[in-house]
Amino acid sequence: MTDATYLIFLGTSRQGRATIDALKALGATNICATSRDPTSASSKRLEVQKVLKADYTDPPSVVAAIKESKATRIWFTTDWYTIKSPTREKEFLLGKAVIDAITKECSDQVEHVVYGSVGDADNCPETVEHFWSKADVEAYLKKELDTSKTTWSIIRPVAFFDNLDDPKNWNALSKGAVKFLGYDNIKYKFVATEDIGKGSAALLFHAKEHAGKTLDAVGGEHTGSELAQALTEASGVPCVYKTALPRFILRLFMNDLYHMTLWMEESGYTANLEEFKKVVPDAMDAKAWFTKKGQWHNGEKFTPKESADA
Repeated sequence: MTDATYLIFLGTSRQGRATIDALKALGATNICATSRDPTSASSKRLEVQKVLKADYTDPPSVVAAIKESKATRIWFTTDWYTIKSPTREKEFLLGKAVIDAITKECSDQVEHVVYGSVGDADNCPETVEHFWSKADVEAYLKKELDTSKTTWSIIRPVAFFDNLDDPKNWNALSKGAVKFLGYDNIKYKFVATEDIGKGSAALLFHAKEHAGKTLDAVGGEHTGSELAQALTEASGVPCVYKTALPRFILRLFMNDLYHMTLWMEESGYTANLEEFKKVVPDAMDAKAWFTKKGQWHNGEKFTPKESADA
């Protein structure tokens, strides 16, 4: 549907940018985004009609952005890691601000809303708070919109391939190694942010088809050694797998991630790759993602032809 107007909250985030790009690839033209600072360099790089100021902690700004954009379809997510001293309740309140803005102030305007959650948000130990906070947002979304004209969809990504090159979390992709939180001999499910964007865009663009549905986003399932082999083939450099952080560091200083890692090792995500590929047929696995990335974090390009001589 080309006459819909889309509003992407957190437009400068990885998922926000990916959703904007994917919407444009589908032919959408009326796209707006929000940012806490529309004058920032990252906001100015967004190729959208307008970047509007909105901050979840300032609910009137959320309402104003929706009304000014004249959006009929909205995508939003909540980010535990942007919260000072995060808690389950604090993240829930961020999502509640968007849902309340839609249902209490803009229900006649907004036709469809998509929430970017996380895989198995309500199917893991409650010690993984940054999952359950999103489950709380999901539950509130369904409860509030089930009595509204506005329809909803939810996308639930698994672990991000992009976190394999994430210097903000002390995990830049360095030549010869790939690192992740878990131990090597267990298969972990991953998805590229680009493919989350494609899935989110599909839920928005084809709203009637996906109304009331939840989509798990997954591109590949790999052990640590399989990640290293995929990187070896993509880069032309022999690579090994390493754990990103010692387990005792996680337990002492990153308790939420510690419990998430234990859960991933003991049971993990239940997302089905074939189901996601019905919506995103070209979803990338590890080798495809590394190949598309094409370089180490320092900018040195991969030389995959060297792999034949290694």
